Amino acid sequence: MKNTTLIALALGLLAFCPRTRADMTDDFHGLQQRTEDALLDVYEGKVPDETVEELTQAWKAVDASLDNAAAHGLVVRDFTHTSIEELAAKLGASRSLLQHIAALEVLENQRAGRLDRAQAWRVMITLPQFANADDGGLLLHQPPEQAREAGATEVLAKEYVAWQVARTRQLLDRLERAMANDDVNEAFVRANLAEAVTLGKFPPSIRQAAGLKDVNPESPALPALVAPYQSETATAQLDAWREKLEATLPNLLKPEDVTRLQRLLVRFIDVVPKEYHNGVEGQGNVVIPLEYQEAVQFTQQAQGLVTELSPIWRRDLAEPYNAHHAELTQKLATLAKQIDHVEELAVIESTCKEIAGILEGQFGLSPRRAGDKSQVVEETALDVRDALNNSLAAAQAGHWQEAESLRLDAYTSFDSEIEVRVLPRNPSLANRTERSFIDGAGDEPGIKALIDRAAPMEELTAAYDRALKNMDECVAVLKVSISPATVGFTAFTIIAREGLEAIIVVAALLAGMRGEEQRGTRRWVSSGAWLAIVASAITFWLSKTLIQSLSRYGEKLEAVVSILAVIILLMVTNWVFHKFYWVGWNAKLRSLSKASQNAVADRWEWLALMGVGFLTVYREGFETTLFMQSLLLEGSHWPVFIGVAAGAAFITAIGLAIFKFGGKLPYRKLLVVTGVLVVSIMVTFFGSTVRLFQTVGWLPIHPISWLTVPPWAGLWLGLYPSWEGILIPPLALVYVGGAWLWVKFTSQSAVPPPSVQEKEKLTQPVTV
Repeated sequence: MKNTTLIALALGLLAFCPRTRADMTDDFHGLQQRTEDALLDVYEGKVPDETVEELTQAWKAVDASLDNAAAHGLVVRDFTHTSIEELAAKLGASRSLLQHIAALEVLENQRAGRLDRAQAWRVMITLPQFANADDGGLLLHQPPEQAREAGATEVLAKEYVAWQVARTRQLLDRLERAMANDDVNEAFVRANLAEAVTLGKFPPSIRQAAGLKDVNPESPALPALVAPYQSETATAQLDAWREKLEATLPNLLKPEDVTRLQRLLVRFIDVVPKEYHNGVEGQGNVVIPLEYQEAVQFTQQAQGLVTELSPIWRRDLAEPYNAHHAELTQKLATLAKQIDHVEELAVIESTCKEIAGILEGQFGLSPRRAGDKSQVVEETALDVRDALNNSLAAAQAGHWQEAESLRLDAYTSFDSEIEVRVLPRNPSLANRTERSFIDGAGDEPGIKALIDRAAPMEELTAAYDRALKNMDECVAVLKVSISPATVGFTAFTIIAREGLEAIIVVAALLAGMRGEEQRGTRRWVSSGAWLAIVASAITFWLSKTLIQSLSRYGEKLEAVVSILAVIILLMVTNWVFHKFYWVGWNAKLRSLSKASQNAVADRWEWLALMGVGFLTVYREGFETTLFMQSLLLEGSHWPVFIGVAAGAAFITAIGLAIFKFGGKLPYRKLLVVTGVLVVSIMVTFFGSTVRLFQTVGWLPIHPISWLTVPPWAGLWLGLYPSWEGILIPPLALVYVGGAWLWVKFTSQSAVPPPSVQEKEKLTQPVTV
């Protein structure tokens, strides 16, 4: 009795537990297989007695795995039929219903944060030919809080709708070919027509998630096609019905999307021979598999784009579509076969040239650069891929300098258009991708580190592959719209982060400059800081025109500004120690004979102070300008304005607090505080400047694989896990120590000790 109770309890608990991933997958694929077997029997005109019962039980098993209420509503529970043809239609429709059920489950589990389960359902969706399934999969691999966002739901829903619209057209294309070849019967026709109609009729929740506000249009009644199916009458009937069905299919492409896809299509055909050239030697000899696979992938993506654009061309470019669409499709298929057979480069180039001639000469497509965010991101990703693949080919040939130059081209394109957009959304991904271009992390060295030591090709290929995969993930993340709140908060954090370093140095210096006799000195520092703010504003204004054309040099310009800032900070550090150990104004009062020399020294001193005021602020303002322009591309102006205003208020408050606190310290202690702040910022500047020099190729990089440095250490302390990034920044402390000892001993021997009155004056609080 006791055992019976326990078994019953276990079965009851099992009933409330979700099916395991393995059970769910097995049940789904089992139902698909039974449906296919039943269709084959139906096409042959026979239906075994057990078929209906097996199908009913298989659907019940799938039903038990479902979480979404709408998915439960799509379950087929009745296979009653009066004819073979009616059962064929039910089976064809059920194949499409399975797709809709899988999509509903993907969205249900994605919203709930059950990402593993969402991925399992997504894998079970049947894709159209040449489909790209990477973007949605990468979104589901993001951190749960990001993967659950409404924007991710929209991307997944649009992806599914685009897939099934393409599959609907491909199903009808297949049916038309089969009818033309007289390779069909009535059951086959009914099954395929029912599948196409059901596949194009999306559940309301999927349409809503994809941003399709209108209701599902009424599907046209199935055409009454009769044999012979290859006759002109049957063909005309199917064409007329297809036109009506096409009108009910969702159109997710806006005019700007069509322009973007057409440009990408032309670009894909343009880069295929280049990738093939880098990856293949002679005929049948693949020397760089990564390059060869890029040529394969670009060809498949071009075929997918033609499928996606075909209904638009049929409507808007009817004449070239009718005259050249079939030829275009055939030549793309020929190109795919040639690449698959690893033909000679000349054959590939010839076919690509013919395809490009059709696209540009007949369809009027052009590879013009567009300015919309989605266009810029996808085109930049293609440029980065092209540059990285060419870099790998150069490394393969032993041309290491050329490989590094192309790597830098790829990185600067990524940094200026993609990384700055990813940072607000997923900082860890942006950091990981950046490092894959430079030093890498742990046991996975970056591209530059491997080029610097002329690493073996196996290691290099793996590093390039990691960088490309990371970049693909960035592009997938950027498909999700960013909220105004995120834009505003990001603007605030950028202003706060970049402004904090500058405000600490400037406020500390101003607070440490005593009374009336230092008014001129304060004026020079303040003038430099205000001049930098004006220069940053001018840079922001120019960044949409002149600076944009110089975007590939952005890192180098920042490196130059950084090294100037470091030099000025070295001068200021020396000045701080002189003021601390050598009371300069007393020496000047006692040594009137050296007034002229001191005046010259003062002018250089003021110039240095003005320089630190300018460069300290402008160094941060230059980088902030690039960040703000990218945020303006991501969202509206108001969130950015509010975030900037809040960040400016924050750093102003911090500066005033430091100034006020510093004014209450005795002058000698205040100079100590100022010196510590300046030295700490200088060490950070040293580290970030080293990193910039490595990024632009002016310094080698030797990663420390066993050392893990968190991203914040690089951001705030300028420390990075390479020998240069760890050893060079502390040299600032060596300089400070040397300057401290030098000034201490030279000042003690050159200047008499201060009087009692001077000592008392040095211990009094400062009124600034």
